[in-house]
Parts: sequence; C-alpha cells; structure tokens
Amino acid sequence: MEKTVLISLPIDELQTVIINCVNACLRNNKHHPTALPKPDRCTFDDALEITGLSKSKLYKLTSSNEIPHKRYGNRLIFNRKELEEWVESQTVEKYDTESVALTVARSARSKMKGGCRHV
Repeated sequence: MEKTVLISLPIDELQTVIINCVNACLRNNKHHPTALPKPDRCTFDDALEITGLSKSKLYKLTSSNEIPHKRYGNRLIFNRKELEEWVESQTVEKYDTESVALTVARSARSKMKGGCRHV
C-alpha cells in the first residue's frame, strides 16, 4: 500500500515547485516537437511563396494544368510536396555543360558555312 505524505507549503513555493517540475519534464521529453510540421495542403498564397511566381503566372499555370493543383469549390488547393517537386523539376543548372557545348558547336558550324574559312 502506498503512503500518503501531506506537506504544507506557502502558495508561492508550491507554484515554484510545480513550474520547476513541468520545465524539467519538458526538457527531458525527447518527443516534444520544437516546431509543428506544416500541413501538406497549402493555399494559393502559400503556393506563391513556395514557387516565387507572380499571381498572374500561377493562375496561368493552373488554368493550363502545367502545375499540380486541385480545386475545392472555386478555391485552388496545392499539395506542398508536389509543388516543391514541381519547382525542383523546373530548376536547371546555371551552366548546363551539354547545352553550352551544343551552342558553341552550332556557332562554329554557322561561321564555317558563312565563308570565314582561311585557306
């Protein structure tokens, strides 16, 4: 059988004890999330922030089904993961070595055809 112990403390001391206990529990709780994860569903304004597009460009892409989206009534709803994947697929390297090589080769070929040959 458990023993019950009664302690008489002034209210200020009791509050301090409780606050210290709660803070200690929170520090020791490894599963306590520091920030809540964002929901997977996002609004038009969230999509603007994620993509960096203008309102008109985003509306144009949704009307032509070039960007992943859904409709809820007359509202546009986006899936955050799909939108981030779409943005990543639209991103190209600043200097794509293959396309640079093709451009240089085309330029050289056109100069050769233009009569710039030295005999």
